[in-house]
This record gives sequence, structure tokens and C-alpha cells, in this order.
Amino acid sequence: MGPLAAACALLAAGTAVPAAGQLVDRGTFRILVEGREVGTEEFTIRRRGAGDAQTTIARGRISMRDGRVLETSLLMVGSEPVLVEYAANRTGADPATVELARTGDHFRARTVDQWGERMRSYRARSATFVLDEGVAHHYFVLGGFIADDSLPRTLHAYSRGAEDLEPIEVLGAAQENIELGGEQVDVTRVGFSSGVGTGAAWFDGSRRLVRVALPGGAVVAEIVR
Repeated sequence: MGPLAAACALLAAGTAVPAAGQLVDRGTFRILVEGREVGTEEFTIRRRGAGDAQTTIARGRISMRDGRVLETSLLMVGSEPVLVEYAANRTGADPATVELARTGDHFRARTVDQWGERMRSYRARSATFVLDEGVAHHYFVLGGFIADDSLPRTLHAYSRGAEDLEPIEVLGAAQENIELGGEQVDVTRVGFSSGVGTGAAWFDGSRRLVRVALPGGAVVAEIVR
């Protein structure tokens, strides 16, 4: 069974994938806007199975100092992951929920907020990932391109409220040394660009995501534990 067939099977079964499995990563980011801490992001990433039957489940909770909370859940299948489902629930000011699911060759998104319910359809494309607005741990997927000889490479990213899947170009990887938590750390920097500018994701020697700078440079997330 190929990744897409596995994805369809999971959808047909209601994607009831338990959280248990191999822990890939977990931690907490502090979220900075122009150098000022505005919130934190806790996340876990787990993996079950192998090959085409492999499932990756990433969950996060972003707590902002203004009282807003965003909880997210992401499901992908396959060793070269295929996006299957994504859900985000925001509470506090401007509450909203978003549910995204793959159905055949399209993604269907359902948004419910103070303005009512909206449905949107996106054509499924190769190398589609969720890089949702303000969610740092989603950039863990860029770690899979550290040793990719085909860079630069274009991905397609889903974000809440986007009119379409956004093209993201992975520019390449380079070795760097950065200060993190008062210590110097050897890392690999993966650069990327979007329609609003360039950004980067930094990974330590075990390919753990430790820092993200979003395009424009104003928003940075750094791992604290």
C-alpha cells in the first residue's frame, strides 16, 4: 500500500490514531516578537509504524500573554510524509476552529468563527505540509531536507485562512554556531523563502528543531526545554 492509499484508508477509518508511539521530539518554545517574549509553545511529535504504514502525529499548545490559546493536531502518513488531517482550535479573543482533511486529490477545510461557517477546497499537490501561522514546531519537517541534494526545492504549505496552498522554497542547508540558552550550539540552518520574505529553521546535531525565524524576521521561536 502506498502513502496515498494509506492516507485514504486512515480517512475512511476516521483517522482514530492514538497518541502512543515513538517520541520523536517534545519541548517548549518561547515566542518572541521584535525581541519581546509574547507567549510559549509546547509540542510533542510521535511516530508509529514504518515505511508506507508510518504515521506521524504532531500536537501543540500555544499560549499567548494576551490570553489567546491555540491547540493544534497534525497527522501525516508514510516515510515521505503525506498530509492527511490537521485541526486547530483557538480560544480567547476571536475564537475559531479549523479542520482540514484530505479527500482524494483535494483538501477540504472547514472554518467556524464569529462570522459563521466557511468551507474551502484546495487541490492536493506533491510535497504539501502544514506551516500554520505562528506555529513554530510545524517547521520540524524542514529537517528532512538537511541532506537533500536536490535543493532548492518548492514545497506547498497550508495555513489557516490562506486562499490557496502557498509555495515555499527550501533554499539550502549550512552549518552555523549560535547562542541558545546562554550556550554556544553547533546547528544546521535550513533557509526558506515565501511570498513575504525569507526565514530559517535551525536544527541541532540530533536534528531537533531549536529555533525558527519567520519571514520578515520579527517573529522568532527558541527552544527552552
